[in-house]
Amino acid sequence: MFQTVDPVSRALWGIVIILIVGLMAGSWLNRRRSKALGLWLQAGLATLGGQTTWRWVRGINSGAQITVEAAGKPFRRLELGYFLLTRELPPLWGIEWLRGKRDLFTLRGDLRDAPGYEVEIVPAAGPLRQKIDAQSDAEAFAWQDGPAGLAVGGRGAGAATAAAKLQPFLERYGLHIQRLSLRQRRPHLMLFLNLAGPETAPATDLLRGIRKAVE
Repeated sequence: MFQTVDPVSRALWGIVIILIVGLMAGSWLNRRRSKALGLWLQAGLATLGGQTTWRWVRGINSGAQITVEAAGKPFRRLELGYFLLTRELPPLWGIEWLRGKRDLFTLRGDLRDAPGYEVEIVPAAGPLRQKIDAQSDAEAFAWQDGPAGLAVGGRGAGAATAAAKLQPFLERYGLHIQRLSLRQRRPHLMLFLNLAGPETAPATDLLRGIRKAVE
């Protein structure tokens, strides 16, 4: 005689099967996405000059970090990376997506000449602007509205000129910017960019754009 499987057991088995299928599908999606982003970024690295070193972040499914030593002017050294959402766990992926998270591109760079000013560009409606103000020392940031709902803050001689040079970059990538910083301490340049559109154009455009903006 066959033993009847009770509804609770069937439900549990259903959940297990869904999680396994989600894990396999998400792993496949992230692997494909990671390879595509790696090829995209590799095609643009020549514009930076220098010697590059790659390494995976906890494996190909999570993303990659690239170090560029002896980069061309105005840079000295760069660390670039892309970091993927947790597609292997569909519930967590859904939560991340609903919270506005996307695959992330990062760039941290040391310039040959440290700027004598600071510029901070963040979403105007988010908490980061208040956090930056709270951490400011004697001289506060002077803020103004930027494109795509961004707030542009500057302090020190030359900050206004630097912000103006960044304007074309903001107009093109502003919808995807989480934070863009130019500062006196290392890393002098920081960029955090959602990858939900910028990767449809050549990485050369992105890297040349930021290079031109900080020259």
